[in-house]
Amino acid sequence: MNLMNPSNTQESVMKNSKPISKWLLSVVLVLVAALSVTPFVDQRAATDYEQLFQRAFVTFALARTINGVISVVQGTEIALQPAGVGMTLTPGEILDPVNDLVERFSWIMLGATISLGVQNVLLDISAWWFIQALVAALAAWLLIRLWYPGRDSTIYRVLLRKTFLLLLVIRFAVPVMLIANDMLYQQFLEPRYQQSTEMITVAGRELEQLSEEARAEPAKDREASIFDSITNAWSDTVDAMDLSGKFSRMQDRAGELTEHLIQLSVVFILQTGLLPVVFLWGILQLFKWLFRSIRFSSPLKQ
Repeated sequence: MNLMNPSNTQESVMKNSKPISKWLLSVVLVLVAALSVTPFVDQRAATDYEQLFQRAFVTFALARTINGVISVVQGTEIALQPAGVGMTLTPGEILDPVNDLVERFSWIMLGATISLGVQNVLLDISAWWFIQALVAALAAWLLIRLWYPGRDSTIYRVLLRKTFLLLLVIRFAVPVMLIANDMLYQQFLEPRYQQSTEMITVAGRELEQLSEEARAEPAKDREASIFDSITNAWSDTVDAMDLSGKFSRMQDRAGELTEHLIQLSVVFILQTGLLPVVFLWGILQLFKWLFRSIRFSSPLKQ
């Protein structure tokens, strides 16, 4: 009984796998060339970038609006005489920690805007027609050499493939990063952003309304000072208690502002700082691994 030689079996498997590898690599090269010269990837990345920039712009404007409201409230002093005892209240002191946080949040948004500006420049570079044409041309040349090998030197082939990998990183790294970043935003960060912006807007309006009501109360009291002194003292005391409730609500709104400003900070630090760095680092690590793996032996070598 004849047994099959293991070495012959291994050689037959390798021979059968070569055509499959060549076809798969051919499909990849054609796909890369098509994506390089068509606007699909660039348009998707540009759309995601514009949406991110608009969110950053709207959020920065919202932060400046809240800062203005807090500045107005902090400049308010309310004089009361409950039970004949004079007192002056400064409701803006409640908002001092929030004002400091808003200032820091403004710096975060400034950094996010700078990061987006850099990403926009890199996106324009990746979509430059010369880069597109060069990637497509090298992909076509590698495809030809895959099926019709010539007598090119090994050093030439290795250099050509490494140049092709480098151009792939320049062409697709930033668009892919923007697309992946937006996908993660829609999956995990969008609910946080929507909820926080809505709550900050509502809290800012309520703070402004509470400040106006607090300023209006003492004026009404002074107009009623011509009435009986006992009635006036009782009215002042009731108004003071009502203002105390307004200040308590103001403190609650300040706490909400703090919480949601932190949430927005997390969203933009992730989207414009951490995630782009992580994505680009991963792409560069993949590029370095592929770059080192291209040696004198290669799937393209015949």
